[in-house]
Amino acid sequence: MESAVEQQIRDLIRRDGRITFARFMETCLYSPRGGLYSARGDRISAHFGTSATTHPLFGALIVRQLEQMWQILGEPAVFYVIEVGSGDGSLARSIMDACRRTTPRFSKSIRYVAADYEPGLVQSTNHAFDWPDGPADPVSPSGHDPAPAIRRVRAEGVGAFRNILGCILCNELIDNFPVHRFAIENGQVKEIFVTTAGAKFVEVLDEPSTPRLEARLGGLGLSLPEGYRGEVNLAMEDWIDQVCEALERGFVLTIDYGELAADLYSPQNARGTLVCFNRHAISDDPYQDIGQQDITCQVDFTSLMRLGERDGLETVGYSLQRRFLANIGFNEFLDGMETPGLSAARAELSRIAMMTLVDPDEYGDFKVLAQAKGVEPGVELTGFRGAHS
Repeated sequence: MESAVEQQIRDLIRRDGRITFARFMETCLYSPRGGLYSARGDRISAHFGTSATTHPLFGALIVRQLEQMWQILGEPAVFYVIEVGSGDGSLARSIMDACRRTTPRFSKSIRYVAADYEPGLVQSTNHAFDWPDGPADPVSPSGHDPAPAIRRVRAEGVGAFRNILGCILCNELIDNFPVHRFAIENGQVKEIFVTTAGAKFVEVLDEPSTPRLEARLGGLGLSLPEGYRGEVNLAMEDWIDQVCEALERGFVLTIDYGELAADLYSPQNARGTLVCFNRHAISDDPYQDIGQQDITCQVDFTSLMRLGERDGLETVGYSLQRRFLANIGFNEFLDGMETPGLSAARAELSRIAMMTLVDPDEYGDFKVLAQAKGVEPGVELTGFRGAHS
């Protein structure tokens, strides 16, 4: 039976004749008529896990890096952490719980904002403090009464905020930005559009819908062979613009799966990196189960760095997640793990979950990128010791 989202896409195609894949993907994931990420959390959580949902140690380790960022900024009285794409709130809760337990001075300064399409997915903690009043507050210019340690806000991006002193944090966010798909035909870049043939969705090639597509690929200095197919994330440009507008001084910490451009657009990815998840089943067909499956692509970290540098964000760290976590104390936590009250079997399950965070076949080969604005040049973050971008 045709879903409301599928009907919406067909209506767009009837009106426009064809649509870019980016528009197709955006509608599938974010349409208010039933897109995957506009749905309730139980529907989303059935599709995949993240580092944050795997074990609270992930958040506890992130706290260590956030605390150093706070120190680099001079230990301000208010340090905002704006997590965009906070999902069910797992990362928010683990960070604030660990912060309260392990960093009492920092915990007095941190103000955590969990921003997502549906803020009701984030459950408030029991910890409370006063949010600062007055126009300097990027969450509410009119000020707030005492609030939970995690403030929930509905926001589709970081553009809703201003005057942030702190860190903008996103974990597995950018891989879900809508992408344009392309193919090399007769030595030229052609865009892949989506249209219909009877009841089916089909792809057609034509001149790119925007010169930005060819400009991005050309700027990367790629030499792509005939027949190569791939994706370009143009939405990153708007994202970086919003980040730079929102961040007055501080850091951006991005955790996601992807590669530098030379590896991302390599022969081994000659059919692109697009993949779909539906209740943990993996597919490369985005035209089935519309609105019910996740659609995702690897992140081009080279472009993310360059776009940031263009807008005033200095790249201050780039590393594999397993190395990043090791630098900020993963092995220390693992060796000192205490499991009072847990059976031997449950303790072992907890240890296995922790190891998933650094397993190259799970989350260990995810990438971590740190960018900075308004900090002293050459700053070294603990998580990136010995790393080279």
